[in-house]
Amino acid sequence: MLGDEARLRQVTSNLVGNAVAHTPPGTPVRIGVGTQNGLAVLELHDEGPGMSQEQAARAFDRFYRADDARGRTASGGAGLGLAIVDSLVTAHHGRVEVHTAPDEGATFRILLPPHT
Repeated sequence: MLGDEARLRQVTSNLVGNAVAHTPPGTPVRIGVGTQNGLAVLELHDEGPGMSQEQAARAFDRFYRADDARGRTASGGAGLGLAIVDSLVTAHHGRVEVHTAPDEGATFRILLPPHT
């Protein structure tokens, strides 16, 4: 795939930053890359507290903060990180998905098309 390296680093940084900020210290986080059905895939999975389906549905909304769901730290946040991720991935003609449930962690999957 062909993409803006700085922006794709920002996507990764925001996802890793969220995992660190919203899960208890020492929580395992797995990052994987690969391809699936002709798409480039970046996946980040944490074993943190997860989110409800209602919270997951709003996770990419600007300024949305699920304070009680993902172990809000004292550093807080503006609720922009995942909105930025979504915006940057969309600008690359891709999509971002979240798979989560309370007490089951969260998996964020970025799917990007090949360069044509």
